[in-house]
Amino acid sequence: MRGYFVLAIILGSLPFCFLEPYFGVLMWSWVGYFSPHRYTYGYAYHFPVALVIAVPTLAGLVFTKKLNKGIFTREAIVLAMLWIWMAITLGYASAEPKFAGHVQEGIAQFERISKILLMAWVSILVVNSKKRMKYLYLVTAISFGMLAIKAVAFGLKTSGGSRVWGPPDSFITDNNDMALALNMSLPILFFLARDEENPRLRLFLRFMFVCSIASVILTYSRGGLLGLAAVILYLAVYSRRKVLAGVMLVSSVLLVFTFAPTKWMERMETIRQGTLDETAKERIVTWGFAWNLAQDYPITGGGLQAFPDVPLFQAYQPEPLPGGYQAASAHSIYFQMLGEHGFVGLGLFLLLLGFAWRATRAIRKRASLVPSIRWMVPYSHMLEASLIAFMVCGAFLGRPYFDLFYQLIASIVVLKIICRREINALRQARHESINVTPQMELVST
Repeated sequence: MRGYFVLAIILGSLPFCFLEPYFGVLMWSWVGYFSPHRYTYGYAYHFPVALVIAVPTLAGLVFTKKLNKGIFTREAIVLAMLWIWMAITLGYASAEPKFAGHVQEGIAQFERISKILLMAWVSILVVNSKKRMKYLYLVTAISFGMLAIKAVAFGLKTSGGSRVWGPPDSFITDNNDMALALNMSLPILFFLARDEENPRLRLFLRFMFVCSIASVILTYSRGGLLGLAAVILYLAVYSRRKVLAGVMLVSSVLLVFTFAPTKWMERMETIRQGTLDETAKERIVTWGFAWNLAQDYPITGGGLQAFPDVPLFQAYQPEPLPGGYQAASAHSIYFQMLGEHGFVGLGLFLLLLGFAWRATRAIRKRASLVPSIRWMVPYSHMLEASLIAFMVCGAFLGRPYFDLFYQLIASIVVLKIICRREINALRQARHESINVTPQMELVST
């Protein structure tokens, strides 16, 4: 019954996705982040919901008139270059006999990444106002917030003795990936709640914010805990009530270490002691693999899905993996880009991060001077804090192709487009007023 209900929602939305591609972007975000079909059984569980939504959304773009113009900002250009470079490295891997073991998996991965990037470009085109930006991030925030509420309920049921995982067979199934997603959603919940006028929705967003903090802790992810510390510190600095935020921050830390379950404390103790358990040693080995591979293939790397290729991994690993494993994931967005796309790919990725970071500050500086776009100031803080979460958590998690990161990049591009459009309109209005006034005075005399 649950599966039929989810399919009814998905299939019923298709005409609206065609008539209004922006609605398709909202639906894509919902199924991508919340994964409602993964809570069903049978046919609905494996139903290609993302593809079914993407097709009418893309088709509807042909008939949509109100699209953003001037979309090729610096961030958009680097994003396109990175996409093209992934295709080039995959093509090189297809022609290199040493990489034959992961070419098919790389092609499948490239298809998944291309869907994400394609919808990011659709977002750049159709999100053209404050209202549309707000609803996009409400869908995003509520999707992750509901997962956080579910995680807290699970944590209460198990007294925190078991790890929290994401929806099965999704981008955030792993507990570390779940922590990354929740950390990135925390600033979204925080800033949306701060500026929300509806008191009930504001209370609900704040409740999900608190649940998200607890859920990050319940994932038992050490990288997630470091990311949480960075995000909370940022939010405390930019809070309107800094003293209260500081008191709450200190109180939260004391409560966590006072009432945390023994298993959680034992796992986090490795951070304080600086000791390496099996997982930490695995990270060191995989990072060494990426570096060694990039030494032989500095331009292109090994192509997508190079890390799970057992013969290739064993040929370049600095030492055998602990626990008898033959291959492992990258455990870092930076080393994964290096190993899969070489120094060129890593450079493009870092350039994209750098441009995005700089853009949030430039937008904030300009928007603060123009009343009509002052609403962009909290959004720039929100996007900047989410980027911090991605960069800090990503240092220990292999998710460089995470959907939400590319939504952040697309949103930054959109803010730049709207900012530029509003400022140009203001300049044009001032120019016309200067030219019209003397003519009016001449007529009146």
